[in-house]
Amino acid sequence: MIYLAAVAALLVATVVGVNFGWRWVLAPVLGWVLLRWLLGSLRALVADSSHAPEAFDAIDARAADGRTIFWCEECGTEVLALRRGSPRAPSHCGQRMHERTELGD
Repeated sequence: MIYLAAVAALLVATVVGVNFGWRWVLAPVLGWVLLRWLLGSLRALVADSSHAPEAFDAIDARAADGRTIFWCEECGTEVLALRRGSPRAPSHCGQRMHERTELGD
């Protein structure tokens, strides 16, 4: 049944393409592909946000014996954490930064 519908659609597409131009066949197909890609991307964003970690109390990073620094291996950027809002390290240059704790005086 599905094969019969596919053959009929190809036959109609061929007739339309030959008589009126292939843009009338390819434009709707391209539009459908782009719409599917767009909706899939938006669904991925919604799905990722629904799996957010549990509530995390902000930690004062200065209260410890040392200070917490995040550094990017790719470019060497360093970030001093004064207050941590989540247990995950921040991202930079497309990858997670490395955590380093320096001991205070």
